[in-house]
Amino acid sequence: MLQNIRDKSSSWVVKVIVGFIILTFAMFGLDAIVGAFTGGGDEVATVNDSKISRYELEISTQRQVRQVLSQMGPDADPSELNENLIRQRALQTLVNREAALQAAEDGGLTVSELQIDRLILATPEFRGPDGQFSADQFQVMLRNVGLAPRQFREELRKDVLINQLQGGVSLSEFMPEKYIRQVIALDSQTRDLRYIALKADQQKGVSVSETEIETYYQNNQSSFALPERVKLDYIQISQDDFISDTEISEEALQSAYASYQQRNATQASYYASHILLDTDSRSEEEAVAELESIKTRVEQGESFAALAKEFSEDVGSSADGGKLGLVEPDSFDADFENALFALEEGGVSEPVVTEFGVHLVYLDKKETVKQASYEEMRPTLLADLEAKEAADKYLLMTEELANASFASQDLQEPASELNLTVKSTDFFSVQGGEGVASHPAVVRAAFSGLVKEEGSNSDLIELDDHNAVVIRAVDVKEPSIRPLVEVSEQIRQTLMVEKQVAAVEKVATELIEKAEVSDLAEAAKASNHAVTSAEAVSRVSQEVPRAVVQQAFAQPEGRVEKVVAGDTVYLVQVTGIEQPEMSEEIVAFYQQAIQLSQARNTTQQLRAAITGKAEVTYL
Repeated sequence: MLQNIRDKSSSWVVKVIVGFIILTFAMFGLDAIVGAFTGGGDEVATVNDSKISRYELEISTQRQVRQVLSQMGPDADPSELNENLIRQRALQTLVNREAALQAAEDGGLTVSELQIDRLILATPEFRGPDGQFSADQFQVMLRNVGLAPRQFREELRKDVLINQLQGGVSLSEFMPEKYIRQVIALDSQTRDLRYIALKADQQKGVSVSETEIETYYQNNQSSFALPERVKLDYIQISQDDFISDTEISEEALQSAYASYQQRNATQASYYASHILLDTDSRSEEEAVAELESIKTRVEQGESFAALAKEFSEDVGSSADGGKLGLVEPDSFDADFENALFALEEGGVSEPVVTEFGVHLVYLDKKETVKQASYEEMRPTLLADLEAKEAADKYLLMTEELANASFASQDLQEPASELNLTVKSTDFFSVQGGEGVASHPAVVRAAFSGLVKEEGSNSDLIELDDHNAVVIRAVDVKEPSIRPLVEVSEQIRQTLMVEKQVAAVEKVATELIEKAEVSDLAEAAKASNHAVTSAEAVSRVSQEVPRAVVQQAFAQPEGRVEKVVAGDTVYLVQVTGIEQPEMSEEIVAFYQQAIQLSQARNTTQQLRAAITGKAEVTYL
């Protein structure tokens, strides 16, 4: 019955599951799968004759935002994200995917229901403790992401088609073994070397004049430019501030507990099995008659699981005795659920006719929710009631603040009226600042015509579900150049390092000349400089300064070369080159890695070419 369950939820989250199924699906990105089964609003783009709705774009954008935040860790700050850029990328991904899907279908590529079944059955994440496919596990994973099985199957079908199109091109990649061995030779090579580090701050007696500072300042004005900046007064309210002001009576707690008891009394978990007969190879009447016969055998004591294994035509559950696991309301066909929920544990239904076939439904187990005592529930009920009352007060306060600030010429008046506090920010630019000034919505409002130019109070700005602010610009600074007095010391340090590095480079040149007569070690000893030696240094070595490693692999053996890295000048000499032997295993590994890299590049070029040929309109 894997393909026979009703569609009930948005399918943008299908990528969470699709990512489990086949690695190469990642060629199109995990963010490509969105609400193909749900309606949309206005179209934001068309790909040939297919439309991409605003709903699809927003769902994809929101999902990408959450994905980026999860990658940033628990301390991620949403204000650091550029949502406009994320939205643009999400739209382009949707366009690319739709164009590729159309190209696959136009090319005559197909995927059978049997292939989809096999992919699902082979997915490790859908297996139970015994290592076999578990319909219960399958349902739980899809339910956790709000996805119906049929939606999952449809998105999986699309991805298989796209993967076939891409795979046909990427699998044709070929790389000569000679080239592979050349890459290995370069990549695995190690070098013995010695180097001297000449620090700029070792050069004493270097000075910078005021004239030099003035000249640098005049020649680099753009380096000291300040953008337009604004300073705000603001009033912020938080729902959390109202929790301490709430007082919950014992009567309210008892009432909440009574409601909890009433809700739990009507809740139960149903674990079901079924036998499915399709009506493609037989008539509906024949299927009903056959299942009535099977039901009689169950009532006479035969095992429902054994009969399901023998007769059920649901490829996803028959091998497991027809088990579907936990069935929740609105997950299956309405008639199927009505029949199931009317059964007592161990009962079997009459044949149920749905659009997918005819079913015999069996209730394996019915679990009622355990009632917690009042003492156990009291902390939870108290927190819930406090949060609800705080939310009500917060909502009322946001309305009062919005109205009061709209009618006022400043923020002091509404603050006094509502017993709130006016706070201030430092100056900040359109790039944002600290605290509330880091929130994109606050930044946008601060530089809007209403606030910055007209000097009015802003509308209420919601920072999140529990926090809101009203802002007012109290000072605006036009774009300017920082005065010389503020940057003089910064310029002095910059010029000082430049002069010191130039002086060090002269010392380095002298050492190179001496090294040509003897070698680097002798030249360093004569000049009282320390030489550092390193053996078997690879291209990715972390023990040697990165600039030294890069220089060492860019010069021949024996020669002394210099490289500047920040405030340090390095003299580098390669004293030996080692070439490890190549095993056939290493050759095979590199060949696979290089071909995979080429396949990715080819796939990207293919996607770009397909999208380029499609008639794409951005609305």
